[in-house]
Amino acid sequence: MYSDPLEAIQLAVESILSESINTSMPASIMSYDAAKNRAVIKPDLPKRLDNGNPLESPKVVEIPIAWPSAVGGKASLTMPLQAGDPLVSVVQQRSLEGWLDGHRTMPNDPRQFDISDSIAIPGGGASGTVADPNHVVLKFDKCFLSLHNDNSLVLGNDKATITIDPAGVMTLKAQSIKIDTPSNSFTLETHKHSQGSDSDGDGEVDTNQPVAGS
Repeated sequence: MYSDPLEAIQLAVESILSESINTSMPASIMSYDAAKNRAVIKPDLPKRLDNGNPLESPKVVEIPIAWPSAVGGKASLTMPLQAGDPLVSVVQQRSLEGWLDGHRTMPNDPRQFDISDSIAIPGGGASGTVADPNHVVLKFDKCFLSLHNDNSLVLGNDKATITIDPAGVMTLKAQSIKIDTPSNSFTLETHKHSQGSDSDGDGEVDTNQPVAGS
């Protein structure tokens, strides 16, 4: 029994809120079905019971991943997901069962703030992702695209890069450059034009024509 009725009411309200209302929380991927864009996730943090013991977080199934997309899905950014990847689970205010099936009508299920009605946003792990403080960077393993704040960009991997400077000058650094078109295919450093050909069509033999790859 509580001597102070206000304290009793406060504790009762806090208990109800802690048990029935979820908002958002860090979680991890357990498995991911890319064809369906549905994941099995598990919140990282257990609940604390009244006796002080932890209550292990449950696995939550059929959770959609919120990828950036626009133009009716014509523009999007996705990436592979694997077990253990961090994410942020955002619990919705109403039941999503009908909405996930493509319906925008009043939910038939009256539940609210239930952990099963979540949308997952990839990222947000405790260690985070190391960011470039000055540039926009997209990368996957050893591949990267870096958009610089001086309007230049670099595209490449650990073997080759293409750099475009602010003036529009392109610099290629590569182990080899292969050109493949419907009518021709050759590797740049081994392809050579015939010496003494009339390359400019003026009827005279060009004796100073440069040789590619020399």
